[in-house]
Amino acid sequence: MGRPKALASALRGMDGFFDPARLELDKAGVELVLREFRTPEEFVVAAADVDGVFESAVQYRREVLAQLPNLKALCALGIGVDRFDIEAATEMGIVCINLPRVFHREVAHHALALWLALVRKIVPLNEFMKADPGTTRRPDFAPEEHIYGQTFGIVSLGNIGRVVAGLVRGFEMEVIAFDPFVSADAARELGVTLVPTLNELFERSDFVTVHTPLSKATFHLIGYEQFARMKPSALFINTGRGPVVDEAGLIRALREGRLAGAGLDVQEKEPPDADNPLLTMPNVLLTPHVASASNRARYERARWMGIEMGRVLTGRWPIHGLVNRGVTPRAPLTD
Repeated sequence: MGRPKALASALRGMDGFFDPARLELDKAGVELVLREFRTPEEFVVAAADVDGVFESAVQYRREVLAQLPNLKALCALGIGVDRFDIEAATEMGIVCINLPRVFHREVAHHALALWLALVRKIVPLNEFMKADPGTTRRPDFAPEEHIYGQTFGIVSLGNIGRVVAGLVRGFEMEVIAFDPFVSADAARELGVTLVPTLNELFERSDFVTVHTPLSKATFHLIGYEQFARMKPSALFINTGRGPVVDEAGLIRALREGRLAGAGLDVQEKEPPDADNPLLTMPNVLLTPHVASASNRARYERARWMGIEMGRVLTGRWPIHGLVNRGVTPRAPLTD
């Protein structure tokens, strides 16, 4: 019997993205294979002889996984696992892995960058200066909203939300959060007060940032009902997943002045359609799903992909990234 094999998309691997993963897999005695596939049908052929698969653009649904009886592990390229049918994988004994401790700081920093840029009106002020650098006229849209003494709301106190909480406390604000999976005591240790409902968080907050992963339970978790409860001066930030937000509800609320603006690294459809109203709203900042990006995060992402996949394919549980905790693995795993 040869070494276990882990499959990755050659389309993603052209730029050396998987090189750190390969090094860690080699240490564990696992072979990384790069193959081209674009459709679920091509993927099934490419994955027929492998033990583990790294996420690609394919949707790993029940009917696809059912054709791979030897598959032992699926590993995401980040925190989100919305391409994986977790229920089906668990039933089939496939271990699902994500990367919860790789780029949580980058995402938190990007959320705060969007927030501060909106509060301080950095983009329009930059455009104002470049349009007429010699002017002595003060713009009529100078920053108005203050930060200290305000209330900052966080949806989901996972690894990213916790970093955000630690950072924004330094701005002398009250920090509240909604997360039904976190205890009040755990939140209190972070200097955060839990609120019982999502609606209350949106009602009380001057600024809201969202960091919940996408799942069946969180699809369109936030919509017009929540935005309509915001203060007209409030700002909304999303660096999590686009479909967590009902984008039509956000657009309607922005048009009605229910909130002052939004900073979005993710959209419900990526890339957004050319006629998406968010693209032309002056009080909306958009970035192209790059919140996790940094040179260090890129390297650490691939390295931990290799570490975690290498562990599972050689008979050990992942260190940080086990998603489906109730799984009975196809091959026994130890600590």
